[in-house]
Amino acid sequence: MSGWFLVVLLGCGLVRAQVLTDENGDSLILNPEQTTEADLRVLLLDLKTRVEKLEREREDRAKYQVAFSASLITTTEWTHHGPFNTDTKLVFRKVTTNIGEAYDPNTGIFTAPIRGLYYIRFTGCVGSPGSMNAALMKNGENMFAVFDTRGTHGSASNSMTLVLEAGDQLSITLWAEKSIFDQSRLSTFSGFLVFPMEFGDNFKQQQLKTKFKKTVILRRGRNLDS
Repeated sequence: MSGWFLVVLLGCGLVRAQVLTDENGDSLILNPEQTTEADLRVLLLDLKTRVEKLEREREDRAKYQVAFSASLITTTEWTHHGPFNTDTKLVFRKVTTNIGEAYDPNTGIFTAPIRGLYYIRFTGCVGSPGSMNAALMKNGENMFAVFDTRGTHGSASNSMTLVLEAGDQLSITLWAEKSIFDQSRLSTFSGFLVFPMEFGDNFKQQQLKTKFKKTVILRRGRNLDS
């Protein structure tokens, strides 16, 4: 349902109710005999502003909902991946959760949609020949590792909270000559947004205003003391 349709619908209902708000947000009952076209215009503009605010809040809520979880193999067949001669990016293809669509099962890359604190976890099972060594890479930088040499079908996991900027990319790299094992539920790559860390221009402007006021008060205090 579009915002403008809601404006018209609410406008019709409130025109019948003859309700308007003053500058303090208090409700004012309009006299039907004294209601002017200007009053109705103010009412509709107020409704339009409120609907636009609700739509922005809905978009923000969707932007702040980020979570994903994927397994390496899509089938339940016992599958050994590796060893390879070179370092290999792992692509976790069986997606269980992908709220926000920030994880790409075609590339194995999670791209942070917004700046925030994220919780990331990787669990791997050892494949043949019995040694696994893999790392979480952030924009090509090794952030943490999972290492296990206890033999085939052993498992290990690691996790970390990371502050990510919008556009930062995470993936799992299996180092050369190592292997990993899965059957759609054992080796997984997961993460979610703990909380956003975005501050808009209004927030920054408010910070500057507060700092300016504190400076003025401090200077006035010094002038009074002198």
